[in-house]
Amino acid sequence: MNAYEGQRLLKSEWETFYPTVNIAKAQKIPAMNEADKEGRCCQRCGSTSSEQVPAGFYYCPFCISLGRISSNQFLYTFPATPLTKRSVSCQWTGTLSQAQNEIAQQLVRDQSQANTFLIWAVTGAGKTEMLFPLIQDYLSQGKRIAVTSPRVDVCNELHLRFTQSFQQEKISLYHGSKRIDAGNQWIVCTIHQLFRYHHTFDLIILDEVDAFPYANNPFLEQAIARSKQSQGSIVYLSATPSKLLLRSVDYCYRLPGRYHRRQLPVPKVLLSLFLNKKLDQGKLPKAVTNELMRLLEKNDVLFFCPSIPLLEVVKNQLLGKEPNLAVTTVFANDEERLVKVENMRDSQYQILITTTILERGVTFEGVSVMILDAAHQVFNKAALVQIAGRADRKGLFRKAEVCFVTSEWTRTIKQAVKEIEENNQLAKKAGLIG
Repeated sequence: MNAYEGQRLLKSEWETFYPTVNIAKAQKIPAMNEADKEGRCCQRCGSTSSEQVPAGFYYCPFCISLGRISSNQFLYTFPATPLTKRSVSCQWTGTLSQAQNEIAQQLVRDQSQANTFLIWAVTGAGKTEMLFPLIQDYLSQGKRIAVTSPRVDVCNELHLRFTQSFQQEKISLYHGSKRIDAGNQWIVCTIHQLFRYHHTFDLIILDEVDAFPYANNPFLEQAIARSKQSQGSIVYLSATPSKLLLRSVDYCYRLPGRYHRRQLPVPKVLLSLFLNKKLDQGKLPKAVTNELMRLLEKNDVLFFCPSIPLLEVVKNQLLGKEPNLAVTTVFANDEERLVKVENMRDSQYQILITTTILERGVTFEGVSVMILDAAHQVFNKAALVQIAGRADRKGLFRKAEVCFVTSEWTRTIKQAVKEIEENNQLAKKAGLIG
């Protein structure tokens, strides 16, 4: 069960990732096939390109983030070795609620009935744990699994939780800044990495299906389709699925309540007139600072900003008023991003000022949430609901709150608040709130 089996890689990638592997024994195919007189078809991502380099070779601009692939190159692959049935154990010490268990068992039973499934569950409902019986079932049958997400942070979090709960399994992790080659039966990766596989996986689990850059992206949908076995299954996970996804799946399982049986915190909307003008002047409104200090009396705070420049503005304003605050910023290209996330988990910061990179897939205990300029276009309804869902996800009840700071009460804000309230109503009606 070598980690490299099933991967389609360029010679340069083999030399980088697996320098001891002799690719002379690998299957070899042209990296790009002739599609028509005007272009070539990329055998990695399936796109047709008419782009050429000065030497006359065609190249594919669509999957260039994985490294340039051109018509004078070849892809090499070692076929995935068939796996045998075996016993698979799960070391997770928690227990599923009755509602979680019903969905988990139904998902396993329904695998023979269809190929596409959606778990529609609120943030913090325990979607990952509901997957354990399904994963255990597939692994025991000798089938291959890919768990994927558009977000690096989500992949890191999932890999950590899976390795803790399935301690005897070899689980690989692949994304732009990390490669852990543990085996090829079970991988966790960002969606782009799936272009390196071809009809390999029996089950693909796609977490945060509505997140950027996957949402409404036909190109990335091809990564799922090309890496999946022809009769394989796809399980989508989302707290905020689109209407299109709801219509397209064969089975949908909905869970409107969290495991701990507490209702979702309903956002408070703090109206701040001339907010953008003050932010442009490098000033944080006094009402916002006062509200933040109030939230800090009970919890640490995740403070979301719509842009990177605002991170330092907010940080400097806060330290100017409260020099002893333990505060830092984090964004996508921050070299200390992973360290800062872990430090926040350990409560080393009172305030973590962040962009939308932490809107999904990360869990902190004892945090409240504030969104600055919640009316900004970067915060669509799904983002607002997801960010609000960072509060009170686990642990003891610490009266976590959510605050949307805005200069206008937009339709998007109203829809997000309404969806959270509706989930609470559904959960209460179903007996999921204690």
